[in-house]
Amino acid sequence: MKRTGLMMIAILSVLASAPGPPDVSAAVAKKDPPFARVYLALRGCTSCSHCRTAIRQMARAGSGGAEARVSTDAVEVRYAKPAPIRLREVIGRLAENRLHDLTLVDVLFEAEGTIATTPARATFTLRGTDQSFPLTLAPTLARLVPGASVRLTAVVEGWREKGALKLVARDLVPARAT
Repeated sequence: MKRTGLMMIAILSVLASAPGPPDVSAAVAKKDPPFARVYLALRGCTSCSHCRTAIRQMARAGSGGAEARVSTDAVEVRYAKPAPIRLREVIGRLAENRLHDLTLVDVLFEAEGTIATTPARATFTLRGTDQSFPLTLAPTLARLVPGASVRLTAVVEGWREKGALKLVARDLVPARAT
């Protein structure tokens, strides 16, 4: 109890002696989204430490080293800075897993880039990597200026088959200037 009281006094004295308001830029930077995220919705065993470790390792191996976080019903793969997104590999590792009770249900993708449209199709190109994916846009989302930088959230389709992956846009917001 005495030690805790001394620590509190030390912390309060440091805070009191700090000039001006506290610097919140580090807290704001933590809220900035990473370059890209892949959310993999799961059904099955994610509660035991063995399964969670195996899931995290599969996601990281497929991603090429991105950070992987496991919750009770999903895996979030976070790419902190521009890098090629190995979407097929990340999905494949979890879709074809050999864990006794784990099923990949759905996949969401979020990243910053640009959209190009032609009368025949639309594509999403990742900022800084020039990697592109076919994209389906609802008419309500197609109103953005072609070539403008956007933050896209999309459902990934085609991962259950061996064909090409396709993104189906769910949300588009103008990207912040970097």
